[in-house]
Amino acid sequence: MVRIRMQRLGRRHRPFYRINAIDIRTRRNGKVLENLGHYNPMDPDESKQVVLKGDKIKAWIEKGAQPSETVMDMLGRAGLLEGDMKTQWEQNRKAALERGKCKAAVKRAEEAVKAISELDTADQADINAAKKALNMAKLAVAGAKVADAEKAAGEAEAALKRAQASKPAPEPTASEEAAAE
Repeated sequence: MVRIRMQRLGRRHRPFYRINAIDIRTRRNGKVLENLGHYNPMDPDESKQVVLKGDKIKAWIEKGAQPSETVMDMLGRAGLLEGDMKTQWEQNRKAALERGKCKAAVKRAEEAVKAISELDTADQADINAAKKALNMAKLAVAGAKVADAEKAAGEAEAALKRAQASKPAPEPTASEEAAAE
């Protein structure tokens, strides 16, 4: 089976990648079947960063070559994917965006757990509820379930608000007592 993937060249801290058609059993810098373009992330001109030979890439895909995940993203952005590969790429991008939203919800839940654990007067039930909500949010990331992650983050923030509301009023200082008399 043929894979369309990147081959790293360049020196340290100055990467340069060739996009090649390579047999799947070949190591990263092994024998290349055909050069299909290059990617230079260090080029200041964004239009010159990715150079693809579209007709050659389409010919290899028609023969059954499978692009790697990174190369598929480049091909999708360049508009070189068609049919099932294009729908698969769009689904992968949508899932990645949803996982990003889930990770943001996990971060909110982590902040709530950290804040509630720093409270001196926090009830153990509130701490446990916030930690349980954090774990539920983390589980939602793998399945890209945004609604579940948002719900769990909301539960953690609610536990934090309950813990903050149950905090006793501060005791008056000596100067406040003198002013009251």
